[in-house]
Amino acid sequence: MGPFLSEEITVREVMTSPVIELDGDSKANEAGEIMAKYRISSILVRRGGNPVGIVTKRDLVEKVVALDKKPSEVRLEEIMSSPLVTISPSATLEEAVRLMTRLGISRLIVSYKGNVQGIISLKDVLKITPDIIAVIKEQFKLSGGPILKRESYLEGYCDSCGEWSDMLVRIDDQYVCEECRLELEKGSVTRT
Repeated sequence: MGPFLSEEITVREVMTSPVIELDGDSKANEAGEIMAKYRISSILVRRGGNPVGIVTKRDLVEKVVALDKKPSEVRLEEIMSSPLVTISPSATLEEAVRLMTRLGISRLIVSYKGNVQGIISLKDVLKITPDIIAVIKEQFKLSGGPILKRESYLEGYCDSCGEWSDMLVRIDDQYVCEECRLELEKGSVTRT
């Protein structure tokens, strides 16, 4: 098998830039409004001018909406994921994916000499280079699955229907989306 296409592509070529940033004292509803306006799924959180965390759409759903909290009363610092995991813009996509899968996260902040240059998500990578799925699957096998520290779900392609999902769960050796999981549970699937 030839080298992965991703070995030649750097993070810089795929990252989203600029990154939208808000102060840690900003409220969840402000983050939601900005995400909707710019059609983005994450916002960088700053404290005293320094990046300290990240808030994703999922954070808003799981830590605000699901808990029936009032978005205008929840500060971003309360719901952000931190510390930030950063990667160099000159790193390869394969390095980025290995780091994400090792840590069980789906986004990395792209930083050069302490300055934020952009953000890269697993979804961005997979859009460019589907062959990297093989790398991800291999990583999962080696590590016995992602270590999900902050996120109970994973982003990627469903092993069952092949569709993109940001709510993959692991069942036996497969990563399946919510719909397929429900189908599997309806059927007589034996779970180990």
